[in-house]
Amino acid sequence: MALSRPSFACTTSAPRPEWTIPNHRLWPARAWPMRNELGVRLVGTVSAEVWLLVTSRRQSATDSGGRRYHRDMPGEAMHQKGADGARRARLWLIATTRVSQSWTNEDAVQAARLEFNWPHGEQRPYSFDVGGILSGGEFDGHFFVAECKNYSSAGDQGAHYDDWVAKCYLLRRDQRRWADHFMWITWHPFRQESWKELCTPAAVTKGLLVSRNLKRVFDTEDEQAAREKIDQEIVAEVAERLWVIVLSGKQEKLVITPRHRGLLLSHRAEMGEI
Repeated sequence: MALSRPSFACTTSAPRPEWTIPNHRLWPARAWPMRNELGVRLVGTVSAEVWLLVTSRRQSATDSGGRRYHRDMPGEAMHQKGADGARRARLWLIATTRVSQSWTNEDAVQAARLEFNWPHGEQRPYSFDVGGILSGGEFDGHFFVAECKNYSSAGDQGAHYDDWVAKCYLLRRDQRRWADHFMWITWHPFRQESWKELCTPAAVTKGLLVSRNLKRVFDTEDEQAAREKIDQEIVAEVAERLWVIVLSGKQEKLVITPRHRGLLLSHRAEMGEI
């Protein structure tokens, strides 16, 4: 890929190289409180592809492998915290022995199953953190997607939850084959005053009608017009399939051991169940 000057600045004690990549969209100029692996502080107008070239740990907004990251994603520490939450949630789900397959949004092959785009507005990409297939009982063979919040306090989970139920609505409406269940997995409760209402049609409708979701879900900025476009049958289906799960560090340890899980899987294989 050819590089040309100017518009991207790296501040170091050495002379500052400036680069742009032709024919690539540039994000609005801002000061980026980030450093790459060499400790170089990055500022200025940054394109998604330049981010990849400089940090080597962050992929482009849409790279050749199809992986996507939101352009406003915080720094490396926050990214690692989120990735750790997804990993821990996946391990806990596996330890329930009710998940036959699972993957995260960092999986080299399966990540595409978790990646979608808002249908209107700027049509930015978004993704779920974990996905997989449930096994046994009434959920056997059902697909699920999960959002994982590795939080130690309620924080801003409420705002993220509103966006998440809007994403679940879109997935159920437009690509229902990818998910039968929607799991919100967190390490701290939130919206305690309305906790019992989190998995209701009212909560789904509330998320859809948040001002920031009107344009990107319904292609309108008028709340009443958006309300008229809501499919209440889809809302009811999503609400019925929502799971809100609160984990803790000790709870993650109080599960079947890898050794005993191996024995269980071996027995199921002998019985021809897997």
